[in-house]
Amino acid sequence: MLSPLIKYLLIALAFLVIILLIVYRLKSNAKQDLVTALMTQSKDAIWIADENFKITVVNLAFTTISGYKLEDVIAKKPKVFTQQGRDKKLENLIYDELETDGYWSGEIWNLRKDGQPYALDLSITKVTTSHLRKNKTHYIGLFSDVTARKNNERAMLKLTTKDSITGLSNRAIFIESVNKAIESCNNKYPSLMILFIDLDNFNKINDSLGHCIGDELLKEVGRRLTTNLDSGYTIARLGGDEFAVLIPPYLYSDKTIFYAKKQADKILKQFQLPFMLNGIESYISACCGIAAYPENGYTSEAIMRSANSALNHAKKMGHNNYQFFDEAKHTIDPNELSKESALFHAITNNDFELFYQAKFNAEKNQLHGFEALVRWPQADGTVISPVEFIPLAEQNGAIIPLTALLMKQLFKQLEAWRSESIDFGKVAINISALHFQQTSLVETLTECLATFDVPARCIELEITESAMMDNPEFAQQQMNRIKALGFTIALDDFGTGHSSLGYLKRFSIDTLKIDRSFIQDITESEQDRNITATIIRLAKYLHIDVVAEGVETKSQAYMLNVMGCSIMQGYYYSRPLRAEKVPSFITKHSLIKTTNSIHN
Repeated sequence: MLSPLIKYLLIALAFLVIILLIVYRLKSNAKQDLVTALMTQSKDAIWIADENFKITVVNLAFTTISGYKLEDVIAKKPKVFTQQGRDKKLENLIYDELETDGYWSGEIWNLRKDGQPYALDLSITKVTTSHLRKNKTHYIGLFSDVTARKNNERAMLKLTTKDSITGLSNRAIFIESVNKAIESCNNKYPSLMILFIDLDNFNKINDSLGHCIGDELLKEVGRRLTTNLDSGYTIARLGGDEFAVLIPPYLYSDKTIFYAKKQADKILKQFQLPFMLNGIESYISACCGIAAYPENGYTSEAIMRSANSALNHAKKMGHNNYQFFDEAKHTIDPNELSKESALFHAITNNDFELFYQAKFNAEKNQLHGFEALVRWPQADGTVISPVEFIPLAEQNGAIIPLTALLMKQLFKQLEAWRSESIDFGKVAINISALHFQQTSLVETLTECLATFDVPARCIELEITESAMMDNPEFAQQQMNRIKALGFTIALDDFGTGHSSLGYLKRFSIDTLKIDRSFIQDITESEQDRNITATIIRLAKYLHIDVVAEGVETKSQAYMLNVMGCSIMQGYYYSRPLRAEKVPSFITKHSLIKTTNSIHN
């Protein structure tokens, strides 16, 4: 017989065990409820697999994203499919990393149940838990649908590698292709050929029928070249109405000059059929320049320069013909090469200097701001004008690193003035048409804003109409990016280009600069007065600021002020000043206090 005390202890122990079992069950239920809520409410897809990597559970998001229900995948291993078939190599890589590290993550493409590809950001974790006397392993996979983002990334990559109008490769990719082709040349395939193509009188199409029709013509040219030339060729639009074709070493090396002539004939033949432009049959001719590696150059830059030289010679010879590069006819002046070398050395050594020319408000007789103008000081004390070296820089591409250098120099100077509380207003700087068409311009501007303590509102970028002519769609996008950073944009040399009114309507211009050619004879020429007055009135109607440049006399300033143009720039007010002379110059004048002030 058990004593009453022992009976009591056994009853208490049983009661305690029951209480512990109840608590354990409640905790288990709570955990299960939490897991169930996580699986049900998660917007990310979740699947759980057993120790054999076979799926046991999936959530609703898994079905929504992939299209597969639990009965479609239960007891099956997760698989990766592409439109070309199952990717077992990637599956093995994932499994190996799970066994080694216990974790794998990455972005992959897979197929939904309906066969449509989708991108997923996937992570898989190997989980080991204690279960009675042995450990139990599970695999938990979690992924989200990132198809939209990946498609956007693909679209952005296409924008940086493809011409936005024709869909062909752009200049940067063509140069890269030429470089790779040169690197691939060997004893078996020692040579390659490039052809430059230029349409005759393309500007007349834009001027008479508009840029939209001009773009349609460019698209059709690209389509004809792609359709009728070998698929192994690289075909590109370099800009404007200029196209290029690269015949790689493996397709060209064993060919003769007759093959090159045949390809040029095939290209020019594409222009013998009429183009339908706005419902009108139009005949467009073209010229072609041909150069070969290594005979006409050992680098992509040299061979492209040779092809361009041959193209220029073909254009001089008349419409619808081609010319090979001929060293005897196209030899470059050694003096030009010397200047070019000196130019690149000057950029490397930062030998250029910015001068600052004041802009005045004639109505209030107050200083309004400045324009930064580049000069090239020489060792003998002389200074080379930009009229001499800017055209050379634009021809050989040096204008892009030069502008980037000057932009950083400008930001550094403005930062110094701001630290000294010098109220300089807004400073303008010129951007070449070639640089404006490069995505790297926005990168340079963004870098300067991040590096220097200078707000974008302190700087105005001056561009010419030609910057918008080659690729209006890209120009509009480029302007939007620049304006989003906070810069203002001025249209320089207004009235000297083409379709000016169309540009004012289409593009977001803040300031018009009346070209000095209209100001020079404004007091004597009624025609120049009428043109200038019309530009000023037009700017006011469109709520665009207007600046007259090249003002050299009191009578010119007076007449412009009467016409309604108050902001002026020229020798009458000030010659370009070195940076160290600007602060003392500013102390003599009062800046207009506007919302653009650097202290607002």
